[in-house]
Amino acid sequence: MTQSQSPESASVRPQVIAHRGGAGLWPENTLQAFQEAIDLGVHGLEFDLQLSKDGQIMVHHDSHLKADATRLDGAYLTAPTPRIDALNGAQLQTYDVGRIAPKTREAEKRQTQTAKDGARIPYLQELDHLIADQGLQGFQLYAELKTDMGADPAQAEALAMAYLEALDASPVAKAHRVISFDWRCLARVRANRPEIENAYTAMPFANTDPAHESAAQDTPMAAAIRAASQHGAPWWGSHDWRTHTGDSHGEKVLRAIGAAGGKGWIAYWRDVTPDTMAIAKELGLKVSAWTVNEVADMKNLAAMGVEALITDRPDRALGL
Repeated sequence: MTQSQSPESASVRPQVIAHRGGAGLWPENTLQAFQEAIDLGVHGLEFDLQLSKDGQIMVHHDSHLKADATRLDGAYLTAPTPRIDALNGAQLQTYDVGRIAPKTREAEKRQTQTAKDGARIPYLQELDHLIADQGLQGFQLYAELKTDMGADPAQAEALAMAYLEALDASPVAKAHRVISFDWRCLARVRANRPEIENAYTAMPFANTDPAHESAAQDTPMAAAIRAASQHGAPWWGSHDWRTHTGDSHGEKVLRAIGAAGGKGWIAYWRDVTPDTMAIAKELGLKVSAWTVNEVADMKNLAAMGVEALITDRPDRALGL
């Protein structure tokens, strides 16, 4: 886009992908949310995948159950809550994740969310069959493989292999686009199923750039992420940004994705700029932006030519 072009004049119509099924509208990562998003008319869903204790692939974001959004026998959990991989699939499905506890930080964050009492943590196969039953054409399933920040190779390998096994049994495998912050997972899936669409998720560049000015305000967790990035974080796998050249940290990360053979970049929406879009185009990377929720920002991203908007508010994106 040239300086003389307005966002409106350059805009394209990106796909609308409901982040966690549309977490600003319905309980995240639930079959109820996914169905509501489909009924709304989204072009695809983004969701998070983890392994249970018995090796089942479950749809859930956090590595632990969320105390403020998880009930057992009508009572909300208290911290510390169990890890997802400490419970088997059947145990996980006994929890109700359809309503956020009032007057909590989570409730403040999700003020526009409509509760769905009785919602459970789904198996991936349940979501796949939900999509198959709809007979949707061209629908996109952004399947994010989740590992711990400092995960050892065994965790990444186990999740990737379980996902590959699930794909073999999936009636909608062709709709899947595997994504992950843990690039080791992507490498394993691509080695076994190169026909499956893939995209490399990147943390915000400001969080992984050792020299970024925001480092002075880092929390302990943020400082740990930055230090890991500086010294060789496990999630980069064999394609570390530090081995690449570029005028910025962001350019080096994008060139690492290109060197890995990635086909797409799942970008923190603020990192999508004319400069980074130009680099992505040079590398042949499709760009999807997460998690953009304000209309003005959606319009700007559309103007720059992103392929997809991954959003908690698919209603706003569809209304552009």
